[in-house]
Formats: sequence, C-alpha cells, structure tokens
Amino acid sequence: MRRFAFPLVFLLAHAPAASAFADVEAGRVVYERWCALCHGQKGDGNGPAASFLMPKPRDFTVGVYKYKSTEGNSLPSDEDIARRVAEGMLGTAMPGWKDVLNEADRRQVVTFIKKFSDIFEFEKPGQAISLAGQLSGSPQAADAGREVYRKAKCFECHGDTGKGNPSKKLKDDWGEPIWPRNLTKPWTFRGGSDVKDIYTRLTVGIPGTPMPVFGDSGKPDALSADERWSVAHYVVSLADPARRPNPGANVIKGVYHTGGIAAEPSAPVWRDAPTVSFRLAPQIIAADRLFTPVVDQITVRALYDEKEVALLVEWDDPTPSRPGDKVQKALAPADMFEDAVAVQFPAALGEGLEKPYFGHGDATNPVNVWYWRAGRADAGAAYAMFDMRGAGTRVQRDPVPSGFSARGEYKDGTWRVVFRRARYGGDGDVLFDSGRLLPIAFANWEGSNGERGSKHTLTRWVWLWLEPPPSLKTVYVPVAVVALLAGGLLGVSARMRRASERPQPEKET
Repeated sequence: MRRFAFPLVFLLAHAPAASAFADVEAGRVVYERWCALCHGQKGDGNGPAASFLMPKPRDFTVGVYKYKSTEGNSLPSDEDIARRVAEGMLGTAMPGWKDVLNEADRRQVVTFIKKFSDIFEFEKPGQAISLAGQLSGSPQAADAGREVYRKAKCFECHGDTGKGNPSKKLKDDWGEPIWPRNLTKPWTFRGGSDVKDIYTRLTVGIPGTPMPVFGDSGKPDALSADERWSVAHYVVSLADPARRPNPGANVIKGVYHTGGIAAEPSAPVWRDAPTVSFRLAPQIIAADRLFTPVVDQITVRALYDEKEVALLVEWDDPTPSRPGDKVQKALAPADMFEDAVAVQFPAALGEGLEKPYFGHGDATNPVNVWYWRAGRADAGAAYAMFDMRGAGTRVQRDPVPSGFSARGEYKDGTWRVVFRRARYGGDGDVLFDSGRLLPIAFANWEGSNGERGSKHTLTRWVWLWLEPPPSLKTVYVPVAVVALLAGGLLGVSARMRRASERPQPEKET
C-alpha cells in the first residue's frame, strides 16, 4: 500500500487546482457563447456590439465593478458579480441570465471573468458591509432623510426632486458621459431598489462613477449609519409607481370633462385624468439610427369635452435642450438640438384592428402627426401638424381649421406638453368619437443626446379610448330602477303588515 501513498497525496493536493481549472474552462465556454459579443474576447468591453451600446459594456481587464457590497475600495465578492450576471443591469443592454444559465454556469463564468484582471490574484474581496441597525420605514425617517439629502448635497446631481437635474457635466472613469440616476424611478436602479440596496450604494458608492462613498468615517463628508438609512428611506419615498410602464397596458383612457380644458400643463384639471406610461425604444430601422437613448419612457393623460380633445404628454429629461443656451450646452455630452415630441394617428381608420405602418404610414395608409419642439434660446417653442405617407413625405398643414395648438413647460426635470385639437376638425382630420378605440403612437427627441430627424425614440402603436360621457339616461335610469324596486318592496311589506293585523276568524271547536 505504501507505494500508492505518494500518488494519492499528490492527487489530493492538486484536486482544488484541477477543479478551479475546470471551472475556468467551463466558464470560458459560457463567456464566449453569451458574453463576448458585448464584452469582447479579451474582456476589455470592446465586443462587436459595444459601439452601439450606452452605457458601454464593462471592461473586466481593470477589475473595477460598479455594484458591490464589500467595504471601502476592496474587490467585490463572487456573490456580487454573480448577482449582476443573474439579474442583469436595468436600463442597459446587460440582461439577466438566470433564466438562461443555471447556477453552476453562472459560478463558472464569474471564475473566468476574474481571470481578465490579475488584481484578483493579489487582493481578496473585502468584508461585506453590515446591514445591522436598519431604521424602520416611517414618514419621520423619510423626513430626516430629506434633511440629510440636503446636507450631503445630493441635489447637485440628483436634483431637488430626485429626477436628476444636474448642475455639472459628469463622466465616468472611462471618459463616458453619465447622467445621475432618476430617483423617482426605482425600477431603473441597476444595483437594486430595496432600502438595503440603496443603503449599500450610499455606504460604498459606485466605483468608477462620480457617486461618492458616504460610509468612510475617515472622510469629512461621511454620513453616519443612521443618516444613510434615513436617506435610503427618503429615496424609497420618492418613487412614483403610477408612472411605471406596464408592458400589458396599451390603452389611454380619455375622461369627459366639463368647464373647458386648460391649456396649461400644470393645471389641476389634469389630476382627474388617468395616467398610463409606455416604454420608448430607439429608432433603429431607418437611417439615421439611434442606439444610445437617454429618455426611456413617456407618460400620457387624456381629457375631452363636447368640442375638444387634449393630451398631456410628460417625460423626464436631464436637461431642457434649447440650442444657444450656454448653460445647457455646457452639460450636454454631444451636439445639442431641440427637445421635441410627436403624436401620430391614422388619417383614416381601417377595418377592425388594422393600423398603418408605424414608421409614418405608407402610400395607401397615411398618418396625421402632431409635433411640438422646445425652440432655441433666441426663439420660443413651436408646434405644427403634418400629413405623412411614409418617411420623408411630410406635408405641413394649417393648424387653424383643426383648432390645433400645443404648449409645453419644463420643471423639476420633467417636460410637460399639452396638445389640443377640435374633435371634428378640417378635411382629412382624424375624428375623435367617444366609445371607440383609436390607434395612437408617440416619438421623442432628447436634443442633448444628439437626437434629431430620424434619430429618436418611439412607442409601438397603442390605443386612445374616449370614455363615453355620462348622460341623463345612464344617471337616472339606474336610480329609477332602484326606486321602483324599493317601492315594490315597500308595497309588499305594507300588504303583509295589513294582513297580519286583520282579525282572524275563530276556529270551530
């Protein structure tokens, strides 16, 4: 038996190394199949698709990972990297792989990814930050967090309302432009939106970005654990779930309104209209194409009366782009053009659910377009109506016969634009009857992102439904039915009472 001892000891000593090598090779197979297209064969973030993506794919060769849970400047844990592989990065081209790769595949690809940088050979992941002492969520905690938010000057990047109205031009460590996160939209948080995730981001920052570390007690701008928890609760309180796009929602419900429809986007009357939000996708079919959008959703409300129909269109935008504005130009990462938005309808309704081609219609199925632009620093905003029979066929119309107008305002990181038009306008106008579905679509231009012409974002075709107004019939018929039923029941009750009170004949004995 002694002659077998040395080989056995040798095999046992090298078993972990053999297992690690097997994990690396298995991870290489997973990486080359699923990851190299964006991150590159060398892991440097320069894959064939990288030039079409914003933000850029992670460069694994430098060993910097944005979302981690370990203390200070230490490396992320394997669990941190695996979580990003599994869940993906919201608002980026990085998808979640948990439905494609099993846990073993994800563990192996993490092992392989770490080989792109030798930093993992010389340093170890730091200790996970402590989540002990979490403050309970309450209005008081959020109020305290608001004060700390001001104290820490979070508003300089994230804005007074959290929507990201920056006061300085920001870039990441790779020289790429970066916009502060919109804190009112937690469904876009890339490192998680739970209060513990937000506390973690505040504690360790986001490496490679301007987001600082607030958990380092050795720095003058450090925040205590209680302060970080309170800010985390304040950020949670900023969420506006009513504006979260629902993939299953495809109908804008227009509400009948009496007393006139206000043209001002901030008018209180708009609070009565239901809100629905839609995803905006980059236009990548016709040249010039857009691959790196900034504005990712649009919110719409609708009101109408006997004479008019009106839409309030809202979208969050880091900057109000108006060429010639020196302040906004200094913040723009590219050539700046005008912010703009458009609404599209079929010029005529087809049979059933048939709709024109969404790219401005076609020769036999024209569309009518409502357009608003923010204007320049030396000229005000403007609006227009067009008829189109495909890309490049724009014919401007006189808005007066249609009673068409539009007005916009920018406030607290959000554009709000009201479109108004007569329900029954001039020749060739779409008709706005209540009680029927009308196809509608939207397009948006973020001027500070270099968007103009065919470089824009857009929605799919959705539907506008003008809810039939209440009438005397719908109001009084139910009341009359209830009254008749009540009267009948009272009559029956009265007859039964009289019958019970009537003297009964004596029975013979």
